[in-house]
Amino acid sequence: MAILLLSVFYSRGKKASFQKLQFLAHNVRLEEGREEALGLIAGRYRPLDVSVRVEPWLNRAVALSHSMGLVSVIKGSVVVLTDEGRKAAEEIAKDSGVLDAERAFLSEVAPKLTDGFMKTVWRPENLV
Repeated sequence: MAILLLSVFYSRGKKASFQKLQFLAHNVRLEEGREEALGLIAGRYRPLDVSVRVEPWLNRAVALSHSMGLVSVIKGSVVVLTDEGRKAAEEIAKDSGVLDAERAFLSEVAPKLTDGFMKTVWRPENLV
């Protein structure tokens, strides 16, 4: 849940599409994934060069966070922090020594991932 809250917290408007959240959830886990995502944003990799996949834990984290009043889901495709979710995410973001690498990655990458960019990543056949 902490990764979910931070992913949305660092996104523009404190909201994120499921495509974006899945991309972040997959890449935040390992240093290799974080480097790959940063390379994609910097233009060192093409969307076809990076791996994307659905992380099953993310949907459970969204459901649990929603039931706790931390996030809202709009039209089944966008996750938005509630006031309580924003407070929780701020506390996680302030806690040094916890999720340091993940927090640094999410704070750098999440604001740069637009919906259009995510569509390109998830549908690379559009680039051919």
